[in-house]
Amino acid sequence: MHLTLANPYLINALTAPPPQSYRYERWRERGYHPDLRPISPDSECGTLIGQMGWVGAHAHAHEYLWATAGNMGAVLTETVENPCLIPYDESPRYQLPPQIVVKELAGRHVLLTKSGSRLDMIGSEHPALNLTLIEVEPDGMHYRMRFGTPEQSVLNRHANGVAPPVPTSEMFHYLLIFEQLEPHGFNALVHLQPKFLNLISRTEHGHPDLFYNFLRGYEPETPIIYDASSGIGFVQERAPGIPELSYESLRLFQNGGSPERYILYWVGHGTFSRGTDILDAYKHAEYFEAAARMAWEANQHNVDAQAYTEEIVNCILREFNANRERGEQPDANQSPDEVVSAPQSGVNTFTTESENVYNYP
Repeated sequence: MHLTLANPYLINALTAPPPQSYRYERWRERGYHPDLRPISPDSECGTLIGQMGWVGAHAHAHEYLWATAGNMGAVLTETVENPCLIPYDESPRYQLPPQIVVKELAGRHVLLTKSGSRLDMIGSEHPALNLTLIEVEPDGMHYRMRFGTPEQSVLNRHANGVAPPVPTSEMFHYLLIFEQLEPHGFNALVHLQPKFLNLISRTEHGHPDLFYNFLRGYEPETPIIYDASSGIGFVQERAPGIPELSYESLRLFQNGGSPERYILYWVGHGTFSRGTDILDAYKHAEYFEAAARMAWEANQHNVDAQAYTEEIVNCILREFNANRERGEQPDANQSPDEVVSAPQSGVNTFTTESENVYNYP
């Protein structure tokens, strides 16, 4: 599968079907507007659309998806220009659940996948067919779909013939978390239903609450990247798209005053990861799904792979942190040759808490 970071319709590599054709009529029902100005592929919104297409294709190509289930979203720092959007008064208006009030997002644009969209098709179809831009109203309780939907007047005329497109049913999670945590790097969220992680969570071969500890011993980068933020946050199985799940996810991302978590696992349902953009958010879900596949395949082939002991994991962390501190605070009296020279004994010269179990030369 060809992967690209630009949507082909935004860079004119592909064009809309001819008017009056069957495909054109289906496009219109799904929210395509030929009279809107195309979103620039180099704008913030266009860049995120391209990233969404890449992520959907990549996850599908590497079989990370359970079918094509999942959704993605990003809060924009810039509002999209009106010529690219459906007129405000013609934009379908909806209400959030009473428990979700997001006044801090008033006037902001949020890019979301639509309910029922296939993630593997985002990069192959026009953005309006799979994505929407919503604008939150000043009361923080209502929003309007400004992109990816027929106008409200059209929906009214065809009330029984055209099913109105709607944002993903899990948009409440996105809005609440964006409002509360955007200053902490929560600009984008990716929800995947990864096959192997879900499989492990539902079999005797592993328990999701033990999965992070399993990974810590098999991949040294895992504790370096994720320990400070308490690893993975686990949400017990609940019906998706309910406000209670939004608040539980928010609590686990906040992490009780420690550094905010990068990823949650909704047990039996999938991962929910955050980042500064879509690619940044996706890499955390990809990381843990790839590790889950490794664990499952090793189990199926009776591979006796031994994890690092807790002692070795702690040594890795101590040496990593000591080297980082050393690099951040060089000794003004030390020559450059002394800085780069390797220690000549089997003892870790950066920390005296324990022996260097790796016996560096």
